[in-house]
Amino acid sequence: MHRLSRWVAPLAALLLASCSANAPPTSTPQDDPVSAGATAATPSGSLDAAAADLALLLDRLETIHPEPFHGIPRDDFVSALEAHAAAMPRMTPEESVVGLMRVVALLSREGRDGHQFALPATGHEGPVLPLRIYEFAEGVFVTAARDDENAALVGTRITAVGDTPIEEVLAAVEPLVPRDGPATVPAFRPVLMLRTEVLIGLGIIEPGAVALAYDGAEGDGTATLEPIPFDEYVEWAGGFGMLQLPADDEVRYLADPSPLMVDRLEDGATLYVRYRSVVPPDMGSARAELAAGGVERLVLDLRQNPGGDNTTYAPLLSFVRDFAQEHPGSVSVLTDRVTFSAAANLATEIEQRTDARFVGEPMGGGLNFWDDVRFVRLDALPVPMQVGVSTRYWQKAEPDEERLTIQPDIEVPVTAADYFGHRDPAIDAATSAP
Repeated sequence: MHRLSRWVAPLAALLLASCSANAPPTSTPQDDPVSAGATAATPSGSLDAAAADLALLLDRLETIHPEPFHGIPRDDFVSALEAHAAAMPRMTPEESVVGLMRVVALLSREGRDGHQFALPATGHEGPVLPLRIYEFAEGVFVTAARDDENAALVGTRITAVGDTPIEEVLAAVEPLVPRDGPATVPAFRPVLMLRTEVLIGLGIIEPGAVALAYDGAEGDGTATLEPIPFDEYVEWAGGFGMLQLPADDEVRYLADPSPLMVDRLEDGATLYVRYRSVVPPDMGSARAELAAGGVERLVLDLRQNPGGDNTTYAPLLSFVRDFAQEHPGSVSVLTDRVTFSAAANLATEIEQRTDARFVGEPMGGGLNFWDDVRFVRLDALPVPMQVGVSTRYWQKAEPDEERLTIQPDIEVPVTAADYFGHRDPAIDAATSAP
């Protein structure tokens, strides 16, 4: 079972200490009992205790993860961890956070382990910029603002954070992102870009108000943002607010927050099924549409689905397989960078078992990947941290599959022009292609 809502959501939402009402209601992983108590009696801030925590991380990694060094030679990882430990006395707390993120991300640099985040422990998160952002084809845009004073930023393209051009910010954050494949990076990078401890640790900003340069319809400008507490951000944006696009009532796949939506498209012959989070799907209404007759094509939309419990999607998988067998060449599956974890499992099973055509962006999730993370607490570090360590390999494709994700048959980039223009070219491509 993928315990996404406490890890990716925590990441996402940051990765959240708690799930939003729309987050998949999955079970919560337990803190590793050895690590959780290992440093409890050691004074915080002690360099010896901090070094012991990093040694504990290596021990827990080798004990918990069945194949921890699948993406990097063990000696290379140990050297990086030791170098971080040696440099920590000269680091600010924020630099220590970024340093550990960078080291942990090395484990997945070749892909297939995108759930292994290193994040500040619950209650130790730094302030967050009061925005939602997204990496579109044209650049990084503001998609929502928490306060009226920043509302004018919505729809603008960010050109710099502080004095650092946005291209350099993206490049600096990239090595901190664990990944299943290349598409995981633009999915999760905005999550880290909004955290002030990351921006400070990278030397992009100083503590306090943050200057943001932007390019909008009325020209260039600069806004000064006051970061807000992490918990306030989650209360405003929800558990996946840093990961997903905001709701849009004019665009079908962003309009209905329910996990499953069934509808007929305007042509009357296309059945549209939108699956937003991996929870038990009630396929009654979809089967009723088939029984009513006239359905010739099926579009399954898995965009913006970060996962959930992969033991629950079987009824939907069976529905798609049955339809594909009865209507060869008539199934399209829409994916994007947020299609992750259990949603990627479902997409992979459909690809392996049907002739479905894929449309949209490559998934942020993998075909075969590690997951079911177990937390390791590192309480003696300058900022107490938690690191997810994978415990299980989910293999839904062939064992020797070299691909990291599914490359769509029809690739449709997500553009700011389409999003702010309330257009959905991916579904148009899915329904117009022969």
